[in-house]
Amino acid sequence: MRLPRTFTMSASSEFARVREQGEAKPGRYIVLSTLSDSDLEHIKVGLITTKKAGKAHTRNLLRRRFRGIIQKHGEQLQDQRYIVTIARWRAAEASYKELEADWIKTAKRLGILNPTS
Repeated sequence: MRLPRTFTMSASSEFARVREQGEAKPGRYIVLSTLSDSDLEHIKVGLITTKKAGKAHTRNLLRRRFRGIIQKHGEQLQDQRYIVTIARWRAAEASYKELEADWIKTAKRLGILNPTS
């Protein structure tokens, strides 16, 4: 699944709404938040990488890795939902496989992956 521009969150009000009204679960390398919204036609994904995660090139690498993970497992995600992935400071030390395993585990705990996964 390619992640088109319409599937990404950009407005700070969307991020704030997910934070205030949504549900969040922490993982070892990430915090995953979600909010169901029947007005959405598809998922909307947001990525947050703060300076705690590292310098600019490290944060960009983390964003690329998380986009890759979401693209790979996007077909398994439930529709009509906001999903925000927040990188923790430890994420910079993790490999792609470790990040992917942590993202999947946290998504399953949140119940946003369809049972076919």
